[in-house]
Amino acid sequence: MLIRRRVINQLKVGLVSLVVLGMMVLNLGLAPPALGQQTPSQAQAPSQSFQVIVSLAPGTDVDKVAQDFGAKVVRRGPLNFATLELEASKNMPQVIAALKGTPGILGAEENHRRTLVTTTAATTATTASTTTTSTSPGSNVPNDPLFQDQWSIINGNVQGAWDMGATGKGITIAVVDTGVALQHPDLKDNLVPGYNAITKSEVPGANQDNNGHGTHVSGIAAAERNSVGIVGVAYQAKIMPIKAIDSVGEGYDDAIADGIVWAADHGAQIINLSIGSPNGSVSSDILRKAVAYAYKKGCLLIAAAGNYDPQTEGNPGVSYPASDPDVLAITATDTANKVADYSVTGPEVDLAAPGDAIASDWWSKTKGASYADASGTSMAAPFVSGEAALVWSQHPDWSRDQVIQVLEAGVKDLGTPGRDNAYGYGLVDVKQALTLANQTMKTLTSPGTVNQWGGIVQAVAGSTQVSLTIPTQAFSSSANVSAQTIPAPASLPNGASFLTPVFQLDWGSVTAQNMLSLTLNDPSLKAGSAATAAVYRWDGSRWISLGGEIVNGEARLGLYEPGIYAVGTPQVTTEGNRFAGVTAEGTAVKISQATFTTGADTVILAQANQFQDALAGAPLAYKLQAPILLSPSSGLTDEIRAELVRLAPKTIYLLGGTAALSSTIQIELQQNYDVKRLAGYTAEITAVAIARELGTRGKAIVASVRYFQDALVISSWAARQGVPILLTEPSTLAEDTQTALRELNVTQTLVIGGTAVVGADVMDQLPLPKRISGDTAYDTAAAVLQAYPPTTSKLEIATGENYPDALTGAVRAAFYGSMVVLVPTHSTIPSSLATLLDSWQGKQVEEFGGVSALPENVIQTVERWVQ
Repeated sequence: MLIRRRVINQLKVGLVSLVVLGMMVLNLGLAPPALGQQTPSQAQAPSQSFQVIVSLAPGTDVDKVAQDFGAKVVRRGPLNFATLELEASKNMPQVIAALKGTPGILGAEENHRRTLVTTTAATTATTASTTTTSTSPGSNVPNDPLFQDQWSIINGNVQGAWDMGATGKGITIAVVDTGVALQHPDLKDNLVPGYNAITKSEVPGANQDNNGHGTHVSGIAAAERNSVGIVGVAYQAKIMPIKAIDSVGEGYDDAIADGIVWAADHGAQIINLSIGSPNGSVSSDILRKAVAYAYKKGCLLIAAAGNYDPQTEGNPGVSYPASDPDVLAITATDTANKVADYSVTGPEVDLAAPGDAIASDWWSKTKGASYADASGTSMAAPFVSGEAALVWSQHPDWSRDQVIQVLEAGVKDLGTPGRDNAYGYGLVDVKQALTLANQTMKTLTSPGTVNQWGGIVQAVAGSTQVSLTIPTQAFSSSANVSAQTIPAPASLPNGASFLTPVFQLDWGSVTAQNMLSLTLNDPSLKAGSAATAAVYRWDGSRWISLGGEIVNGEARLGLYEPGIYAVGTPQVTTEGNRFAGVTAEGTAVKISQATFTTGADTVILAQANQFQDALAGAPLAYKLQAPILLSPSSGLTDEIRAELVRLAPKTIYLLGGTAALSSTIQIELQQNYDVKRLAGYTAEITAVAIARELGTRGKAIVASVRYFQDALVISSWAARQGVPILLTEPSTLAEDTQTALRELNVTQTLVIGGTAVVGADVMDQLPLPKRISGDTAYDTAAAVLQAYPPTTSKLEIATGENYPDALTGAVRAAFYGSMVVLVPTHSTIPSSLATLLDSWQGKQVEEFGGVSALPENVIQTVERWVQ
C-alpha cells in the first residue's frame, strides 16, 4: 500500500508524522485508501476450522456438548457464553442449527471476525523529542511540540474547557482495541492495568500494542500534557488498555465482548470502541449482551460509526456496535467542520467530532513509539470519549445519562436543524458542553428561568426563606419558575396559626418529570420536632395538612405540581402514639385520620388481604398527597365510607383488578368520585401500572413480589425520593417490568433483598443495580435503615408478619420524614436491628396496629433502646 508521509519541521524538533490514510479497513472506523491505492492482500491459507459461540443455560455441561459435536472448547465466557472450534469439513449453518436445538443451549452463532488491516513504514523519528516551544507561564497553550498540528483541539473548543479547569482527572477510559504502546512517553504515566482479551491474560505487558491503532486512539483521548508529542483531550484521564484486536488487525466477537465485560468490571467509566463490522450493522448475541452488561453497570460506551469508500460503494449504514441503542455513534468531520465523505451516516448517529488527519501517538514494529496522522471515525470516537471524561471529571457524582445529556446539548447544530443523519445532535463543542454542565443546579432569585439542567429558585419574605430545588431532567424544556408571597386565601383550620408567610409556587404548564423539593426555612420552626409545625397546601377551597418533616428549622416537602404552601401549627389529634383498629382496614383509617387531619383531594384504595397490589403504592400516594385505605375485596365497609366522607376527595385510585377490588366497589365510588383503576394480571404488572402513573424517571427500586417486607421497609424512603417500586419473582423479571425500565429511562436500580428473593439472573437484567440485603428479612430491614435512617425524631413501628399496617403507615412516615421499622411479633428482635435501634436516641415511637400485631412488650423493648 502507498504511504503518504509528511515531515513536521516547523517546531524544529525533526519529528516525522506518518499519514495513515487508508491504513485500516472500514470496520475499525478508519478511512479507506485514497483512490488508486491498494490495501495489502488478505489472502490466507484455507482455514482449517471455524468457531461457533454458544449461549448456555445455567448448569449446562459445555464439555459434553462439545464432545457430542466433535468440537473443542476454546473459550469459556464472558457471561454465559462459550466458544467451540470445529473442523472446516463440517457445515457451519448445519452445526449452528443443531446446536440451537440442543438442550441447555440458548443460542448459537458464528464467532464473527472484525478485521483491521495495517501496514508498517519506516519513520525518521521513533521516539518523542523533549524539545519544546516557549510559552508564557500559566498559558493554556500546551508546550507539547506537535500541539500545533492538532487542529481538532481548536475546532472542538477543547482549550475553553481546559480554561474552566477540566482535565479528565479521576475518570478511566477503557480502549478496547489493539492494545497500547505501554512505554510510549505520551501515555505511560496515564495507564492503569489492562487486559489481553485475546489470551485472557492480566499479566503486565500482555496488552502491549503490536499494531499501532490502539495507541493512536488512546493518544487522542488522553495523551499526557507533558511537553512531549501531542496532548489528549482529557490529558489527566486514565487509559485502561484492552487488547482485543491482534497485530494483523483481526479480532473476534468473543474476545471483544470479553474485553468490554472486563472493562466494566474493573472500573472503567467510559469504553471506547473504535471498531465495527465490515458489512454494516452486523451484530451478534454475545456483543449485544456485553454492551448491555456494561451499560447496566453505568458505563458510557462510545463507538465509531464506520467508514466506506464513496467512490466504489454506497453508504452501508452505521456499523455495529455504534448502531446499538446503548452506544453513542460518532461520525468524523474535517477541518472545515464538514462530515468526511468516507464517514458512514445514518439515523443512529448521535454526535460528530473531528476525525480527519488527526495527529496522535503511534507504535510500529520497526520504530516503536512514534507519531502519525490518521483519518476516520476511529479518530472521532476517542475525541468524544475525551470530552466525556472532561465533563464527568467536573461532576463525578453524575450518572452516565447526565453526561450524555450535556454532550448532546453542547454542540454546534450543523447540517439540517435539529438531529440529522450526518451530525446527529451536532458537532461537539467541548467548552459549550462543560458550560452547560456547570449551569446545573444554579441558584437563582425568584423568578428564574430553569431548563432541563435544573436549578434552585429562592425567595425571601421576612425571616422565611423558601427554596425550590428542580433536579436535572425534571423539566424537558425551559420554565419560568417563581416563588412569591401572597395574602392568605383563608385562615388555617381548627384554630391553627401561620408560622411562615404564604408562598405561591408556579412554573407554568411545564410538567415535572421528577419530584421537586420544597424547603421553608425559618428560625421559628423548632429543629428536629415534627410536632411543632405542619406543612399546608391550599387546594382552591380548603387548606390540606400534609404533616411535618421539620429538620433543623426547615420544613421539607416533595412536590410535583405548582401550588400555594405555608407552614403553620399542627392540627391537634387525640390518637396518642398507637394507631390501631379492630381490623387492618380500621388501622388504615386511624392512620389516615391522624395524618390527613383536614382531608385529602385524592385517596388510594387497596385490598386488605392480598395487599401485594399496593406494595408499590407509597411513592404514588406521596405524589398525590393521598392516604392509602384498605377494603375487603367484595365491598366497602361503613367505616371506610365514613372516612371517605371526612376526607372529601375528588379522585380515588383503585390498586389491583376486580379480583382484588370488585366492580361493585368501583360502581359505588363512581357515584360520588372520579375513579381510576391501576391494575395488571399480576402484582408485578400492577406495580408497573403504578410506576407509569408516578411517571418519574431515571431510578427505580426492585423488590420481591413474594416477600413483602423488603418493599415495605423501603417504601417511605422511596416516596420521599419519588422513586418507583417494581416487583419481581426471584429468578424471572417480567417482560412488562423490563419494558417499564426502558420507558422510564431507568439507569440506576436499588435492589432490596438477598439472592434468594431477587436472584442473579434478575440482577443481570437491571441497569446499574445496587443491592441492600441481609441474612433474613429483618436483617435486610436493618441494612436499609442503616443506609437511609429517619431524618426527623419520629420512628414508626409495624410488624413484619403478614399485616398490611406498614403499607398504610409508610405514607405517614414519608410525610413526617420517618421510616417504618419492621419488628417480629412473637420472637426476639434480631441483633442487627437491635444494634441499630440502640444507636438511635431521643426518637418518638409511633406504632401501627393493635396489640395482636404489636404486643406491648415489643414496643417497650424498642422504646427502651431509642429513648
